Amino acid sequence: MHISFILAKTYLLSFKQRAFISFINVLSFIGLIIGIASIICVTSIFNGFRELVRDMLLTIDPHIRVTLNDGELEYVATSLHERYNDIATISKSSSSKIVIGFQDKTQAGVLLTKDSEISYRSTSNHVSIGIGLADKLGVKKGDTIRVSTPDMLDIAISGFMIPKSYTMIIDSIFQISSGVQYDNAYILCNYAYHREQGIIGKQYIDIRLHSIDDSELALNRLRSEPMLTNMKIESWKDLHQELYSTMEFERNMSFIILGIITCVSAFNILIAMWMTVKSKGKDIATLLSMGARTKDIQLTFILQGLIIGIGGTISGAALGILLCMGQQQYGWIELPNSIVQAMPVSLQWEVVVISTMLGVIVSGIAGIYPARLAVQSTISSELRHE
Repeated sequence: MHISFILAKTYLLSFKQRAFISFINVLSFIGLIIGIASIICVTSIFNGFRELVRDMLLTIDPHIRVTLNDGELEYVATSLHERYNDIATISKSSSSKIVIGFQDKTQAGVLLTKDSEISYRSTSNHVSIGIGLADKLGVKKGDTIRVSTPDMLDIAISGFMIPKSYTMIIDSIFQISSGVQYDNAYILCNYAYHREQGIIGKQYIDIRLHSIDDSELALNRLRSEPMLTNMKIESWKDLHQELYSTMEFERNMSFIILGIITCVSAFNILIAMWMTVKSKGKDIATLLSMGARTKDIQLTFILQGLIIGIGGTISGAALGILLCMGQQQYGWIELPNSIVQAMPVSLQWEVVVISTMLGVIVSGIAGIYPARLAVQSTISSELRHE
C-alpha cells in the first residue's frame, strides 16, 4: 500500500490525538452529504414541476407549430407528413380574436380551433371554455354565449347595424395549471365548425412527434426546409418562452446556491488539513529527513481531501437518489388541494453525475494548498526544538 494513502488514512482516523480536527472533518463529510443530496433532490423537484406544467400545456400546445401564409395549408400539411418519419400526427388549427357576450357581460378572448385533439363535440357549435374566462362571464356548462369577431363589430359600427354574432354552447370548462393565458382568454372549438362559420384567423400546422425529446432536432430540420422559409416555426418551448425560461432560471439558480454548500464543506476540509499540517510539522520533517519524497507528502493531503470528498459525495448522491425514488414510488410528500396527489419528482441522471463530479473536484482542490504548505517548511526549523 502506498505510503501517502497510509498517512492520509492515519491522519483521518486519529480521533483521540486530534479530536477537534477530526470533528471538523466529520462536519465536512456531513456537509457534503447534505449538499449533494440537496442538489439532487431540489433539482429533481424543479424538473418534476417543469414536466408537469409541460404535459398540461401540451394537452393544447403541439410539439412544433408552423404559422402559415394564406392558401398554403393543405399543401404544407401533406408535404410534411410524407417527408418526415419522426412526425406522429399533423393537425390543422387556427386562432382568432373574438368578443364574447353572455347576458349583459362582455369579454375579449381568443377562439382556438383544432381538428379533434381536444375533448369537445366536433360536429356542432359546442365549445370548451377556460375556467378564468368562464368566471369573468359568469357562465357554466350548458349556457349559450355570443361570439363576434372584431371585423364583424367594425362592419356593424360603420354601417350602423346590429353586430352579427354566432351562438355557441358551453360543453365543458377546462383548467390548465400555469396556463393562465389559456384559462383566462381561450375558447376551444372544432376546426371544421370554425371554417364553416367563416371566422378566419391565423392558420397553423400543429405537429406532434413520436418523442418530445426529438423536438429540437425536428425544429432545426423544419427551419431549413425550403418551403417553410418565410413561415414562423416554433417549438413547444417557444410558445411559452417566458414561463419555461423562468422555470429554467429558477432550477439553475437553485443548483448554484446549493452548490455553495458543497464549496463551504470543501473549505472546512481545507481548514482541517491546514490544521493537520501545522500539528504534524515535526512528523512531516522527520519523514522528509528519512528520504520521503515531497510529492508523497503532498499526495497525502490531496488524498485526505479526496477520501472525505468521495465518501461524502457518494453517500450524498445515494441519499438523494433514494429520496427521489422513494417520492416517485410512495409519494411521501403530499400536496393537498392540488391537481396532483404528491409532489412531482423527475430524477435526471446527468444531474447526479454533475453533482458527484462537483463534490469530488472541490474536495480535491481543497487539498492542494495544505499539500503545498506541508513541504514549504525546512527540516531544520521543524526539528530544532525536537
